[in-house]
Amino acid sequence: MVSLAMRRVLVGLTAVAVALGWLQLAPAFGFPATAPAAMLDRMLGAHREAGSAGWALLLLGEFALVAGYFLFVEGRTHWAAAPFAYAVGAWVLSGAVLMPLIGLLQGAPPAGDAANDPMRANFFMLNLGLGAAAEALIGWLLFGAVLAAGRTLEVRPRAFLLAVGAVALAGAIAFSVPALAARAGPGRVVEGSLAALPAGPVFISVLELPQPPGAVLGPHTHVAGFVLDLYGTATMVIPGRSAVNLGPGDAFFLAQLQPHDHGNSAAVPVAIALALILVGLSALLVVRRGRPSAFVLTAALLVAGAVATVDPLMNHWYFIGVRPASAHGAVMPVPAGHRTYESQNLTGLKPGAYVERLTDRTLSSGESARFTGPGAIVVLVGQASVTNGGRTSDLSAQAGVTIAGGEEASVRVGSGGARVLVVELRPST
Repeated sequence: MVSLAMRRVLVGLTAVAVALGWLQLAPAFGFPATAPAAMLDRMLGAHREAGSAGWALLLLGEFALVAGYFLFVEGRTHWAAAPFAYAVGAWVLSGAVLMPLIGLLQGAPPAGDAANDPMRANFFMLNLGLGAAAEALIGWLLFGAVLAAGRTLEVRPRAFLLAVGAVALAGAIAFSVPALAARAGPGRVVEGSLAALPAGPVFISVLELPQPPGAVLGPHTHVAGFVLDLYGTATMVIPGRSAVNLGPGDAFFLAQLQPHDHGNSAAVPVAIALALILVGLSALLVVRRGRPSAFVLTAALLVAGAVATVDPLMNHWYFIGVRPASAHGAVMPVPAGHRTYESQNLTGLKPGAYVERLTDRTLSSGESARFTGPGAIVVLVGQASVTNGGRTSDLSAQAGVTIAGGEEASVRVGSGGARVLVVELRPST
């Protein structure tokens, strides 16, 4: 009984990890970027961003389907195609029934939402094209392959614990890679010219916009601002010039209404290799089912699937710009995006041209710096104290303060370091 439970846990975990890992890597082959977890977050609120709640609901649903297979299919069928038939049925159920139902629960899309938003649930996600249904089918077939091979898998307690420990370690490393590889200059300053600020009240927006390998945020225009790369390579294609590739710590100023796109092309070869490992190991596992090597293949597949699901190959970049007050709380242009910080409306601004200055700086313990408004200070990593307008605020990561026009703000770091972004506006001379 213990062996049966361990086998089902291991097989179930592997099936889910492989299916979700494939969805993360599929854009590297030209499939659309889907966002099942972020889509479930949107069900909880029209303006919700991707977060842990969506992932919790997604995993709950996946494991419910795994449990359904073990309870109602595995013990009652003996034909080899049964797990695949179950997987195809799950594909139809999720695409034709659950997606439209989730779309109804989501309600009306938020203002400014694009028709091809992967967070907007609908029939087989056809708003993204037929490729969305095709990549989902491939994921479910991989799910079925693991279930099929797992019928005869032999699992010993010690080997089970080693496999679970290996996947936990691999997942932790994959989660840590972006933070460990992020890099900032000792005091990088980038400036850009603004012919004029947006009409009416304005604020400073700091958006984090990660993309999986192969994903592209298509040609578009928007307010002027800075693209700052935190991890991976952020690639932009701008008409009339060669592609701009930003590595960790690099920044680039985009002019007002400059046509461009954003992509993660540098990681595509590695993503394709990892996806082929998932597919190849799944196929080999089916061929080797019932043999001693099947357990090793399952453990390797679980580790690869977990790493792919975490997806350390995603790039992480920010767009920092001055936006009109009406853009507060606007919907994210990519499903994994976050509003890192939105300032209060800026004061002390006069009509005319401005220079927008971005400072990306890492402060060591006990170090301080001063900046002048109008602007904003945002802590990306660590903790810092900001004194502004006679008040001192203790800020943790992903928090910030607004600097009023003409005021001076000081940033000081206590124990440990902190990485801060500072945006300042200066009248153009």
